[in-house]
Parts: sequence; C-alpha cells; structure tokens
Amino acid sequence: MSSVQVISTTTIYAPNHNLGNNSTDQEIDLTPWDLQFLPFGVNQKGLLYHHPKELNTSNQIHHLKHSLSTTLDFFPPFTGRLKITEHRDNTISCSITCNNEGALFLHAIAKNTSVADILEPTYLPPILHSFFPLNGVKNYQGTSQPLLAVQVTELLDGIFIGFTINHVVVDGKSIWHFVNSWAEISKGCLKTSKLPTFERWFPNNIIQRPIRFPFTIEQQNNNSNNKGEDQNLNPPERLFHFTKENIAKLKLKANIEVGTKKLSSLQALFTHIWRSIIRSKLLEPQEEVKYMVVIGIRPRLVPALQEDYFGNAMIICGVTMKVGELLEEGGLGKSAWEMNKMIALHSDEKLKKHYETWSKTPTFITPGSVANSNTLVTSSSPWFDVYGNDFGWGKPVGVRSGGANKKNGKISVFAGVEEGSMDLEVCLPYEILEAIGNDPEFMAFVSI
Repeated sequence: MSSVQVISTTTIYAPNHNLGNNSTDQEIDLTPWDLQFLPFGVNQKGLLYHHPKELNTSNQIHHLKHSLSTTLDFFPPFTGRLKITEHRDNTISCSITCNNEGALFLHAIAKNTSVADILEPTYLPPILHSFFPLNGVKNYQGTSQPLLAVQVTELLDGIFIGFTINHVVVDGKSIWHFVNSWAEISKGCLKTSKLPTFERWFPNNIIQRPIRFPFTIEQQNNNSNNKGEDQNLNPPERLFHFTKENIAKLKLKANIEVGTKKLSSLQALFTHIWRSIIRSKLLEPQEEVKYMVVIGIRPRLVPALQEDYFGNAMIICGVTMKVGELLEEGGLGKSAWEMNKMIALHSDEKLKKHYETWSKTPTFITPGSVANSNTLVTSSSPWFDVYGNDFGWGKPVGVRSGGANKKNGKISVFAGVEEGSMDLEVCLPYEILEAIGNDPEFMAFVSI
C-alpha cells in the first residue's frame, strides 16, 4: 500500500453565520462531562465507501465541501474554537466560542490502496491512521486548532471519510448525529431532520457558571511528552466480528449461567472478550483486573436529557474482578452480572452527585488513566447509525477509528455491516491478539 498524499487543504465556514440566531458569537459554557476530556486526545472515526467507476471524484469532493458548509450552519460549535479564561484565583474556565473560524477539510489520495486493503485484513493496516487529520492533537489545543476536521482520501476503488472531532465539544452520539445530518444534506435535504440542542445541562442553583477549575496548560504539555504516558500507544489492532445470531447465543449463555434475563448483549459480549484476554495473559488467580465501559447519561437523568442534546453526556466507570472469579466455570454470567449491577447503580441521584463532586475536585481523562496492563476500556457503541450514512453514492462498507488515544487495552465497539452484528476493534500486544485468536472458547462466537 502507498503512502497518503494531501492534495488540498480548505477552511470551511458556515455561510449564514452572521444571519438570524447566529448574528453574535455565541458562547457555550461546558459541563464536567465535557471538561474531563481537556487533556485527552481528539476523537477519530471514519467511514469506508466503494464508489462506481464512472463517479467523477473532483465533482464528488466539490459537492462534499459545499454540503459540509451547508450542514455547519446547523452546527455552529464545529466552526468555533475553545476559549480558556484564566482567573485571578489561579483557576481557569473553558467555553466554546461559536465564532465561525472554520472547520478543516483535507482532500488526499492513496494511489495504490484499495477498499479491500482496508476492509479485509484481520489486523488493521498502519496506513489507516493517515486517513485522519490532526493526529497527535489534544482537546485543550482547540483554542487554536479546528474543533472539526474532515479528510476525504481517494482510494483505487472508493473513498475514506475520516472525522477528527474535539472530544470536549461532543461525545460519540453527537458525532454521529452530525454525520447523519451531513449525509442527509449531501443527498439533497434542505436541512437536517433532527436539529441539535446546544444548551448544556447544569443543575439548578448548585453549580456556578462557568465552572472554574485548576488546569495548567504547561503541565499538560509536560504530561503529553512523558514517556510513561505515551508508551504502548498505537499498538497492533485486530478486528473481531460477531453475527447477530452468535451475540444472541452468548447473551443466552450468560443469562442462563446466572439465572436471570437481565443481562444485555453488550454485557455478555464485553465479558466474553474480557475473559479471553485475561486467560491469554496467564495472570495469578488472586490478581485484580478491571473492565471500564462508557455509560450514556441522557436517559438516566430525571427528567431525561433530550435525545438531540449536542455535547458530552457520558461517564466512564468500571467493574473489578479477581482473575479466578472471572475465569471460573460460570464466570461469563457471574462477571457480566457484576457489570450489570455496576451500570445500574448510575441513577439520577448518583450522576448528579458525581457532577457536583467533579466541580469541587476535578479529575481528567488521559490515555494512561483509562487503560493499563490489567485494565481494559471499551468506547463507542453499536447503536449509533453508522451504515445509514449515504452521501449520494451508496452506504458505507466499513467503519474504523483513527490512531488517537490508542493504547494497549483499548477496545472500540461498532455496529457490523449486517443488521444486528457487531465489530470489536481491539488494541493489545501482538502475542495477546494472536492468543485470543487461537482461543477456541472465545472464537466459537466469532465470525471471520
């Protein structure tokens, strides 16, 4: 496979920024759910497409730029920048300024790379990371770096659209809300069918706005250059595919083992791969291991947040088990049940308490804080609409993530191309990935 050559770089503006409701540079105060990501890397997701041989790619690129500009009229945060204000009490506050400084659009080409080169390998090819812009950027750098960057890379028989989005601005649900909207407008809709709501959620009379907290840019720069922080970044990545039928079998097995019907497909699937990875590591039975998952907050608050809430509305939490308990007979159901109970604890009351506690004692997410030798962390969701994103030449044939925040123990879950199926994108040392690929108990539920 060839290297990637960037053909052009364009700043895309919202054309009607100075009209109507966008006549002033709106500022959006941020919540703990947003602010926790300041030192973390940007979020990178991408879609792979075949295209017809007769498709004029120059017209295609022009059309994507134009439809992106139109879409950005409905998403003003994405053409803005972060604003960090330093206060006299040695704290800072952070907001989004919707000032229409623009989003970034890159047109690139990978002359000798085909769709099959990306879609078919069991291990993700290294060239994939070059399909995403703003590699190495941290979220706090959104004061000067674009909050949205898109790279459209031409392949021999298709294209890859890579999205790099500042994680302080939005979570995964909001990212795909935006991409779904762009695809709609690209196909000829005059506006998106689901308008976003930008007002952030703040508990009444509890939290001062904007939230002030200690955060030193110089310290974050030093941390990002720390070898301990960046070691094991960009490890090998292997894809495991699970059919709808095999997921149902796994869910049934887990529920039977613990005598319930409450375990979800994801809880069973996450526990299944957790057990295989820990088996492959040959750890002592008394050692503790941890599995961290992302929990969506929107439906858990009372009253629930709007579905179209455009920002971060998620937290990361984990379940800890001893190796012996995880791997014992019936351990699939038992461990999935512990995960189920941990998730169920995140009630309206607990989430609001977490929010208030963060505002008094802030904690920040870094790649090193969410994955280490005995901890796995899963991000993204199979419930996002990724395969419905038809920009006018057909639906995607694959979804992949970029190199940002990749570390040993990081797992991304996506919807599979067939309805009801799921893909796990797993970052681990090569010998561990090979071991779980040769684990008959694990592979019994995997489809190659």
